[in-house]
Amino acid sequence: MKKTRHGKSTPDPEEAVDREQELRELARRLSDLDGDALDAQLLVTFREARDNGTVPPDAGFFLVAHILLAMADEAIPEDPKVRELGRELEKMEQDYGLPEDKSWAPGEAPEEWEALCRQYEMACDEARATFLRAYGEAEMAELFLHDRSGFIRRFENGRGFFHGLPMLPDFLN
Repeated sequence: MKKTRHGKSTPDPEEAVDREQELRELARRLSDLDGDALDAQLLVTFREARDNGTVPPDAGFFLVAHILLAMADEAIPEDPKVRELGRELEKMEQDYGLPEDKSWAPGEAPEEWEALCRQYEMACDEARATFLRAYGEAEMAELFLHDRSGFIRRFENGRGFFHGLPMLPDFLN
């Protein structure tokens, strides 16, 4: 930056060109990464921001939780319990004659399907918590499983730091 005669800084054209070049190189490297490598790089970056206090604590919580939950949602279909309960739900829907592209209206589903659906959702939550623990976030996993309102509060406070208005994924409600 160069100082003008009024004491204000003006961007140095060379610095702007160098910075643009750096950003273009970063964008090129990120575009070369596959989804898993990009997620891993984001996780490292977000943890660093959280752990170094670059962002407020809840904002750091949000960054790490957001990327890990996205990664977990890609992994949970591989969880044996989730897969088995998913197959049971599909079979029950077939047994009741529910077409593949349809779902029951609220209050119309059989009670045993509702109960199985709750088991499936709990298995998904347990798989997410296991994923969080596997990535070194045991406290976050416990909060997710045993104090969902506390998890949501921290997640939303952190999200609000970046985005403002609420946005809750369905499984957090």
